[in-house]
Amino acid sequence: MPFQTSFDWRAPTHLICGPGSVQRLPELIPGKRCLVVTDSGLNKAGIVDHVCGHLKRKKIDYVVYDKVVGNPPARCVHAGSKLYTAERCDGIIGLGGGSSMDVAKMIGAIASNGGRIESYVVPAKIEKDLPHLVCLPTTYGTGSEVTPFAVVTNQRRKTKDPIVSGKIIPPVGILDAELAVGLPADVGGATGMDALTHALESYVNLAATPITEAMALGAIELIGENLRLACANDHELEATQNMLNASAMAAFAFSQTRLGIVHAMSHPVGGHFGVHHGLANAILLPVVCEYNLTARLEKFARIADALGADTDELTEYEAASTAIDAILDLNRDVGIPDRLSQVGVKATAIPAMARDSLLSANIAVNPRKIDEDGIRQLYRNAL
Repeated sequence: MPFQTSFDWRAPTHLICGPGSVQRLPELIPGKRCLVVTDSGLNKAGIVDHVCGHLKRKKIDYVVYDKVVGNPPARCVHAGSKLYTAERCDGIIGLGGGSSMDVAKMIGAIASNGGRIESYVVPAKIEKDLPHLVCLPTTYGTGSEVTPFAVVTNQRRKTKDPIVSGKIIPPVGILDAELAVGLPADVGGATGMDALTHALESYVNLAATPITEAMALGAIELIGENLRLACANDHELEATQNMLNASAMAAFAFSQTRLGIVHAMSHPVGGHFGVHHGLANAILLPVVCEYNLTARLEKFARIADALGADTDELTEYEAASTAIDAILDLNRDVGIPDRLSQVGVKATAIPAMARDSLLSANIAVNPRKIDEDGIRQLYRNAL
């Protein structure tokens, strides 16, 4: 039985799914002029022109802000906000990975509520509704198109600070495999494992409910069946669509439950060393799963099955342990390094990262208790 016997469920995003569904974008823009928030790579790759071509054909005005970077700092948000105001926009399109969609949300928060984005970091609240927002993910990872979360990097403190509000949940998301099918393999692998981490941490944590469990386990199965193929070449539309769908399913789940130790630890890795969020999650995931295993044997056995492992004739403990092997196999098949040291993380930062980890609300819902010494040991195990 789930720990949560009473719970709320809120998932207001209207999702439009399927290859070619970006064609419906113009009907979803009620305003007169929108700001397209994206990154320079997507602009150079022609994805922005492809998406905005649909706006042009319907004579919808827009302006492009393509200065978003990974682990976005406040300057990205404020520069985009200034452009939004200067161009007299009345709507926002978030196009790209989690960073672009998060920045789009944060620009919307400033547009409606004023001030600087730092003033809305938890526990501060966003009081007013955002301008109309449509998000189009081009990676499999964050699921930001359906979540009440955004993250801004504080470069001075080397922390990734959360903004949490039902006001920033996008009202519309478009999951179109044609926008993600040409994703570079290293990006696809990292963002796909990010989606798996979301699903797995939601599934095993203390706040899981029957609804979140079903969505999270379904996402795990889709990822196990499709991530390798989606990363294999630039033509696997069905696998890519399944990955986008799985990412959103995982995000619907963790929006209700939060996550666990993996995310508590990966945010400091990103803050201190600029490591891609999905990559940090992927490296930490098997290490944390080994720590959590005994608290959720039955669930880890189901995860092993969902990832395609052969658990016939195994004991529950053996089947649960097989889930870790399946995660490691998937990591290696999509090009994830084995150790944090391979992506530039230094042992000297472990004490500071451990302290930062304990500030995360995700610690409280992890299925097994942990203290600062335990977090330090997990970092050492992953290094």
